[in-house]
Amino acid sequence: MLLGVALLFVVVAESVSFVTWNGQLHDIPAYNNTNASGSGVANSLFGSYSFAVILIGLLLAAAMIGGIYLAKSEGGK
Repeated sequence: MLLGVALLFVVVAESVSFVTWNGQLHDIPAYNNTNASGSGVANSLFGSYSFAVILIGLLLAAAMIGGIYLAKSEGGK
């Protein structure tokens, strides 16, 4: 078990160390109410992808309720 955790840590550390990080910071607009096309992240999520966001939210809620039900049905096993 400990060997698996150590191996996972090494893989993640190597993956992060080989990424070429850009030194400049870029602003990601969360919501853009000045642009008609809406270049913000919230504009995209709740504009053109609103059905998918709602569907994913319902799926995650059902999974959470199912997980709680399964955890309670096992009792103290």
